[in-house]
Order: sequence, then C-alpha cells, then structure tokens
Amino acid sequence: MSAKLPVVEIFDSLQGEGPFLHPAIFLRTALCCFKCKGFNCSLMAPDGSTVTGCDTIRAVSPKFKESWTYYEDSLSLIKALEKHVKTYPHSNFKQDLVLTGGEPLLHFNNPVLIESLEHFYRLGHTLTVETNAALPIAFDKTVLTKARFSMSVKLSNSGESRDKRINYSTIRAIVDNTEQSYFKFVVSKDTWEHDKEEIFEILDNTGRSIPVYLMPLGGDFKSLQNNTQFVVEKCIEQGFFYTDRIHIRAWNTKEGV
Repeated sequence: MSAKLPVVEIFDSLQGEGPFLHPAIFLRTALCCFKCKGFNCSLMAPDGSTVTGCDTIRAVSPKFKESWTYYEDSLSLIKALEKHVKTYPHSNFKQDLVLTGGEPLLHFNNPVLIESLEHFYRLGHTLTVETNAALPIAFDKTVLTKARFSMSVKLSNSGESRDKRINYSTIRAIVDNTEQSYFKFVVSKDTWEHDKEEIFEILDNTGRSIPVYLMPLGGDFKSLQNNTQFVVEKCIEQGFFYTDRIHIRAWNTKEGV
C-alpha cells in the first residue's frame, strides 16, 4: 500500500504568482524541508504556541497535522480535485493544476501524487510545480518532464543556511529536463544588496538561461506594498521579470483562495 499523502487543502482560484495569471486548481501538500523563519510570518498553532516562518506555516509545521487530509489512493485524491474542475461557457480553457506546499518534492515518490498528476495531464491540464528546488529529483516519470517548475530557490533572507537551500544538481536537472520552467526569487529592499549577489551566483552556476522573476517579500498587503515599487525598479534595472502576489492583493491574509 502507498504511503498516505498529506494534503493541507485543495481549492480553485487564480494563479497569483509567476507568468500565468489565470484560473487554476491548487493542490497544497503538507511538510517542508525548511522553516524559513527569516520571512517572519507567524501563526498560532492549535496547541496555543506561535509558529514563525513563511506565509504557509500551516502547511509546514507538524503542529497543524490534525487539520490535514491524508489520501491513501489516487482515486480518492482525483475525485477531490475533480470537484474543482470548471467548464466555461465562452472558453475551452482548462485550469492549470498547481502543486504547491510545503515542499511538493518530498512526495515525488508517492504513487498517490504521481498517478493523480498523470490523470490530469492526460486530460489536458497544464501542470505547475512550485518548489524550493533543494531536494534531489529524478525525472524517471514522463509526467514530471511535462510539468513546468516554478523554482523559488531560497535566499539568505529566508533564514535557512546556504548549504541546505541551494542545490545546483536539482536546479540543473529541472532546467535540463523540462520546458517553461523559471526562477522566482523573493526579495526585499532591506536585503537586496545581498539578495542580488546570491541571485547572480545562482544564475552563473545554472548553465542555461531561463526566465527570472522577482517577487516582493510580503505575507500581507501592507508588507507587500512596502516592497513593490523597489522590486519593480530592480526588475527594470536588471532585465528581470516582475511577479506579484495577486492573492494577497485581492484577499490580504485570507487562506484557501
């Protein structure tokens, strides 16, 4: 029997980050290899303690595990995802399926996940994997080569150590085995001088030119707005692409949207 796949939430919304700002179905898996306390978002856990980390703490900290759903087989997960598939009266567009987390690469050996991705790819849905690109990955399944990877490689502003967060082997594997994959770096005006040196180093060591998006740091509307103009200016200056956080613009800190 396959290991159970821990899922934080499934919902449909607009893809709010990256180059494809259109309707999508989101599958958020649980657990991550990082805590990213440097992002300084906080959330109260069910036990009353405060957990600090990224803007999806409830997908990272095991303190929230009682709220997760555990899928034992791909059929049950596919049925749950299908509830969010929409048809449009004036468009043949099919929603993207966005795999996010947590860190989805933790579950790439789980048949429950892989079989579900294969199902939706066969139906014509574009697959996007949001990853920190820090864990090993083997492109031994065709469906993985058909996905686009949004590589949000963590910088020092995450609070994670360099040896953990930068894995050139994984980055090169993604770049060499997929099409339309891209970098998405979270930056802020407070840490930019160090951020840019890390970004340049990563690009110099990747070996191929792929799109680079800069996204302003911010877990709520106020902090996002505080970094927006600066990041836009740096994109203009460096020739990088800008990506916003549309879900925060629209809903601020509301979850599941």
